[in-house]
Amino acid sequence: MFGKEKMVIGQFGGAEGYRNAQGPKSKALHHAAGLCAECNGNRTQPADREFDLFHNRTLELYAAGAEPITAFEDERYGDGSKPYLDVFRYFAKLLCCHMGDVRGPRPISLSAFAIGDLVLNRVFLAIDGDPNYRDWAAVSGDHAYAAHGGLNLSMDRETKLPSRIQSYVTLGPIRYRYWMEFASIEVAALACFHKAFWQSARAAMQDYINNPLTDEQLDRRGL
Repeated sequence: MFGKEKMVIGQFGGAEGYRNAQGPKSKALHHAAGLCAECNGNRTQPADREFDLFHNRTLELYAAGAEPITAFEDERYGDGSKPYLDVFRYFAKLLCCHMGDVRGPRPISLSAFAIGDLVLNRVFLAIDGDPNYRDWAAVSGDHAYAAHGGLNLSMDRETKLPSRIQSYVTLGPIRYRYWMEFASIEVAALACFHKAFWQSARAAMQDYINNPLTDEQLDRRGL
């Protein structure tokens, strides 16, 4: 996607400005929590490659004015087929990486699905146009562009317990919003066995209650 073009890393509206990246393989673009060689290679590369094919199809649909999510209507992506599951395995891996970046626990069933040991898919996916890219392209024209939403942890308003982890990744004009919902036993495990992460989550929830985001800010963050 980026080829040999000059790349910069930054955040819209950020106070830190932009910094240069040497290229698509720059260490500055890597997750802080690494995967072992086996998982980052043989066990997850098929999902990486399948997502690449899937993304090319969504780009074609988007350019034609169709909904990108209709890529799943292709015969290749029949419900439960290997290509279909591999697309979701790609996002499962990203969720695990984001959890690792904040030193959070990786849900066992999610990581097992990501590396192909389970067929139970717990990842939800929505596809739309990225409003940040849309506004930027209106001023600067079309450019190679990628973004991610970090890790968002949703809390139940009534119980004040974690309900799901969520993020997004944007490639060009298309944004993929993906998430996993916690089972009750996983919520209990967070509270009992991962207290540091649990306390951080509750502190973040309180900060959001004290400083709520606008609807526009939520949309731009893929929420």
